[in-house]
Amino acid sequence: MDYADLGGISLRAENQKYLNKTPSSLQMWKRARELTPYGVHSNYRFTHPYPVYFRRGSGSKIFDIDRNEYIDFNMGFGALVSGHANPRLVRVLKERLENSSVLGFEDENSFQAAELVSSRFGTEMVRFSTTGTEATMHALRMARAYTGRSRVLKFEGCYHGSNQDLLFSVKPSPEDAGDRDAPNSVPAGPGIPQFMKQGAVISQFNDTQATLDIIEGDGDIAAAILEPFPMNMGVVIPEPGFIAALRKACDAHGIVLIFDEVKTCGKFYGGAEEVLGVKPDLKVLGKAIGGGVAVSAIAGRKKIMENVGPGGVSHAGTFNSNPLSMSAVVASLKDVLTRNALSTAQRLSAAMASSYNDLLGRFGVPATVPVAGLSGAISFNPVRPRNWREFLKGDIGRWNYYYLAMMNRGIIPAGPGPDEQWTVSVMHTEEDIERTIEVFKDVAPGISHNFPALEVQESV
Repeated sequence: MDYADLGGISLRAENQKYLNKTPSSLQMWKRARELTPYGVHSNYRFTHPYPVYFRRGSGSKIFDIDRNEYIDFNMGFGALVSGHANPRLVRVLKERLENSSVLGFEDENSFQAAELVSSRFGTEMVRFSTTGTEATMHALRMARAYTGRSRVLKFEGCYHGSNQDLLFSVKPSPEDAGDRDAPNSVPAGPGIPQFMKQGAVISQFNDTQATLDIIEGDGDIAAAILEPFPMNMGVVIPEPGFIAALRKACDAHGIVLIFDEVKTCGKFYGGAEEVLGVKPDLKVLGKAIGGGVAVSAIAGRKKIMENVGPGGVSHAGTFNSNPLSMSAVVASLKDVLTRNALSTAQRLSAAMASSYNDLLGRFGVPATVPVAGLSGAISFNPVRPRNWREFLKGDIGRWNYYYLAMMNRGIIPAGPGPDEQWTVSVMHTEEDIERTIEVFKDVAPGISHNFPALEVQESV
């Protein structure tokens, strides 16, 4: 048998295991797709051959509708750093629900929640919203109002939610992306008006000189927005000096620097600023600060945010600072996501990454395992990706086999896509990590096979 055929055979075998393990999900998907495009309510949840439907979660575990148990390292795409049904949060939220989840007025906990956010993440003012998409949209509006300019600089491969200003060059193909030093602005699918391309200026993450040249050549940039540790192309580590140089250029040209920390606010105790030592003008927070309840925040400098208000910059929403989300933020930041708890999760994440790296090397699999805080990713690429174009050189066929084989053995190793990463929550244990490594020992030999070449699909 040709060695190159083994990958395809292995993948077909894992697909059959998946079918045997999740028959109820297959039936649910067949019904759901009649009412819902692709049978899911977020494009990121669709996976081949079909998505698994889940019933409940507890601690580090999640259970599907066929009653299969998994150790979960997706953790709600990073929203559940607190773990599934964390007992402290459950107690607080039950009490809150008994006293109404929405009051239609400002909640008594909103000041304490804002105070905790400001203290922990080093900001002067805070406005709460419900989703990361809303928060990045409002942050851009604040920056445009403050500067009087209209364009925004963003980086290839960074995802900032589904607001149309930023749905450009999220996952562009190499053919569409164009010149490395002056990339094209590529819409993330149909339905986005062509004129909006003019508002998005694109650069390469970790390319300092090209980014500085773009800033120098454009006098209408209101804001530069980036994931300080990009986590929509696996995990990308900023090169030393890159973000500091961007900060300096934004100061020199009057540009508002925005950190999208919807993910990273839960990866490090004080967010990316604490690790990088670079202070943005605005930061967008979400996911983890609510412990599984929908909440986001725009936070930053008073001189920018004080322009928000009646007759000023628009920011509104019925569910902004709702009692449920404010109770969740207070409980999460005070009692659950403590520095000690996050340090333990980071240690477990590092241990898992080290074991993955050793096993991949033992079986001769070209791969790197970058880690940021309590998250990491396997990139089936012999060189650690520094940006989106380098990420695209990874072996997606190997990633698909790894994900499916781990799932079939009771481990959800990361978010459902090669551009995602794992999250170790404060409820994961040493035993969870040991079990995961034992499973990976069984899976790793199969990853060494050659698999059919695949490309990353635009999934937003």
